[in-house]
Amino acid sequence: MSSFIKTIASNWHFMRVLRVVLSLAILVQSWYAKDGTTAVIGFMLLAMGLLNIGCCGPSGCYTPLKNKKPVSSNEPVYEEVV
Repeated sequence: MSSFIKTIASNWHFMRVLRVVLSLAILVQSWYAKDGTTAVIGFMLLAMGLLNIGCCGPSGCYTPLKNKKPVSSNEPVYEEVV
C-alpha cells in the first residue's frame, strides 16, 4: 500500500497536474449534465493523472536517442568532364 501512496505523491509535473485539473472539470460538468459517458472519460483522465500513466503506460512512448555517427569520408568524388 505504501508504494501506491508513494506513486501518487511523487514526480508531479505539468502534464500530470493538467490531467487532474481537466479531469475534475470534466467530472463536475458530467455531474451537472447527468452524462455517464463524460463521467467515464473524466474518471479515466483522473486515474491517468493520479497514477502517472499515459495511454501507453509509464514511459511507453519513449524513443531511444539515436547515436550520431560522423559522416563517412568514403563519399565518391565527382569530376567535371568537358
